Amino acid sequence: MTFCSSDSRIPLEWRYAGILFLLPLIACQSGEFTRFEDSPVIDRLLDSAPHFVVNTDIEPERWVAATRLGLPNDSLILGSPGHMIEINDSLYISESMGYNIFAVGVDGYLSRKIGRQGQGPGEFTHIRGMQYSGSHVFVKEIGRVHIFTETFEYVDSFFSPDPYVDRFSVSPDYIFLQCPGNPLENDWGICARSTSPPHDWVPGIELLPVLDLPNQTGENSNVVTVTPDGDRIALAYKGLPYIFVYDDQFRHLRTIRFEGKDVQDFQPSGLPGQVEVPAGTEAFTQHFVRTMKFLNSRYLIARVQVQVQKGYYLFDLSQDDYGLTKTIVFRPMNDTEERKNVFAQDFLLHGDYLYVSASREAYVYGYEFDLE
Repeated sequence: MTFCSSDSRIPLEWRYAGILFLLPLIACQSGEFTRFEDSPVIDRLLDSAPHFVVNTDIEPERWVAATRLGLPNDSLILGSPGHMIEINDSLYISESMGYNIFAVGVDGYLSRKIGRQGQGPGEFTHIRGMQYSGSHVFVKEIGRVHIFTETFEYVDSFFSPDPYVDRFSVSPDYIFLQCPGNPLENDWGICARSTSPPHDWVPGIELLPVLDLPNQTGENSNVVTVTPDGDRIALAYKGLPYIFVYDDQFRHLRTIRFEGKDVQDFQPSGLPGQVEVPAGTEAFTQHFVRTMKFLNSRYLIARVQVQVQKGYYLFDLSQDDYGLTKTIVFRPMNDTEERKNVFAQDFLLHGDYLYVSASREAYVYGYEFDLE
């Protein structure tokens, strides 16, 4: 079932003009649409909330970085940028799969290094994610989640078997992580733990049911992100062209559905048609939604792997009628030949800039962010 929204308070001729203007970006569709799966679970999700339909065929804008963070200061060298948070106007950047967190000044230079290699309290092996709840910092690595004060004083840690950073997001009240389950069977789910000690699982909060589909590698792999104030939650199955948006009471508000030639041509299963799969061997699921993050309570950005040059969709969720604000390709500074893309790992909206980290880059790049 697909829904189209309208507002009777807007004059009819204005509504027609608005529809003509928005047609290149979105389309309200009814009837059949691109399907990759035969799943009652997905059918129930698609029928439970209105759809906002995104056309993936529109040409993206090329954004060239205007500034950068992580400039060396004495012996401090950032290396491979990972995840980013802001605390009281200070920025912190983790090493991708490393064991250091760097504080960065307003001038872009590194000012402080936090952490060291090890397995003790406050020590790291491979940092996989970093989140700020508004009062505490949560740092995720394989096997556990560390908790620090705003000044990075160690508080506590707890066991977490999930190695994937995509299933990790924090609001003032909840830590969203993989539900306890059997990872060998790929029965991934997303559940909530409390941000307050002892950080136990919150009964009854389980988001995105396990799919009733053939058990291919990553078939039930999920992505989750929550707004800083916790009023919206966005979730997705990585191999499907949908993003499901919920409110703070875990009610399904809207489904963002991707359509277009890129979606129709998407091959959800890897290997078939490319190489011969041995008998009894299952193909793997390719990712459609690579990652996504709420920049604040208004903007949601998602990386969609339909084509290399078309991948970053910026949504405005401030109104009941969702909007696609931009489709973006990120470029590094002084990219005069326009040959290189920045493959984002994390995003941070700070001041007038959208900062983008990428593990293959030496710096975090900042892009002018003025959409008003």
